[in-house]
Amino acid sequence: MGKAKIGLIQVDLRSGGTMREKWDKLIELAKHCLDHGADLVFFPECYQHTQDYGIINCKDEFCEKYNEWKYICSQLAKEYNAYIVPWDYKIEDDKIYNTSYILDRNGIEVGEFKKVHLPYGEVMMGISSGDDFPAFNLDIGKVGIMICFDNYYPESARILGLRGAELVLYPLYGDTLFPQWELKMRARAVDNTMYVASCQIGSMLDIAYTGIVNPNGDVITRLDAFNTWQVVEIEMGKEIVTHTTGDRNYSENIRKYLEKCREPSVYKALLQETRDLSSWDEIFYGKRPK
Repeated sequence: MGKAKIGLIQVDLRSGGTMREKWDKLIELAKHCLDHGADLVFFPECYQHTQDYGIINCKDEFCEKYNEWKYICSQLAKEYNAYIVPWDYKIEDDKIYNTSYILDRNGIEVGEFKKVHLPYGEVMMGISSGDDFPAFNLDIGKVGIMICFDNYYPESARILGLRGAELVLYPLYGDTLFPQWELKMRARAVDNTMYVASCQIGSMLDIAYTGIVNPNGDVITRLDAFNTWQVVEIEMGKEIVTHTTGDRNYSENIRKYLEKCREPSVYKALLQETRDLSSWDEIFYGKRPK
């Protein structure tokens, strides 16, 4: 597809503030990226709700805030003729979903992703799980999304890769596993020959961070400070050529080669239901998290 400029931002979980003040911070950082030619800017998980989880229990106010934030982001997309990918909790059919959605260059929603894998805290909050990993055809290339805990499951990125995603946007709250967190992000990129771009709000930059991993598994950009931004140019659709066959007389497109050699008929175990744990107490040791 060619070159694409991705706008990266990194906010600070510890900064506090109202929901509107957090909106303003996201827009401020996004505008820096857009002023420097970003084709797409995406936002992290949960930032505007870190002080306002109670709003989830007030349906009318919740929907009003969702629509207001979406309108602000839509206007931003139109003003800069760029893709904006906000994050928010969304009410649909009386269920609440952890959602990222894509606004096109005219500010029109062209797709959404509902977080599939929910950790204990979100289950206890009453969040519902999504049921698909769609990939979206944008004019910069094919883009997919996975949110935070989805990255713990290699199937998330694999489905997106099989659906042709060249770039996966990975908004997250943060993480506690180091160095496993970065290893997993790099593995998702290598396994599926795709770019993986993270965007986090966490408070510990020595664990998780906003950045981009290329299809070779190299971390090509990492933001090392809070409330910062950067625009990174990537090459969508670029073939990764290898000598996986071991014969230097031949080379191959590794993505197509791996797809050709797949044997999905033996993957039946991936579709089996896991053991049904009777309670969360079988998982946690000591006092259960609040």
